[in-house]
Amino acid sequence: MYALDTIGKVVYILEKQKMIKPIAVFSSIVFTTVFIHWFLVQMYATYCSAMGLFGFMYTFITLGSPTCHFINLLQFELAKHYITIWMGAGSSIIAWILSNK
Repeated sequence: MYALDTIGKVVYILEKQKMIKPIAVFSSIVFTTVFIHWFLVQMYATYCSAMGLFGFMYTFITLGSPTCHFINLLQFELAKHYITIWMGAGSSIIAWILSNK
């Protein structure tokens, strides 16, 4: 019962300070980033680096493929972007806490 009261108070404060929209935008950006990263990793694993001994031999051919290189580069840059998103969110939360003292 106490937890529900606390959650209700937090939601009230967030609504009062118009924080619901930024939280929803942040959540949607994080979800979309994670989904695209997962999709790219699955695509790379399926088409560029198959499982088993055959996959090991197949990787010799696909390692230099521009398509596989692009998929790998894209998922790597997306992972870096994901870290930047969380660093920005953490900085924003700290700034918000310090400004509301």
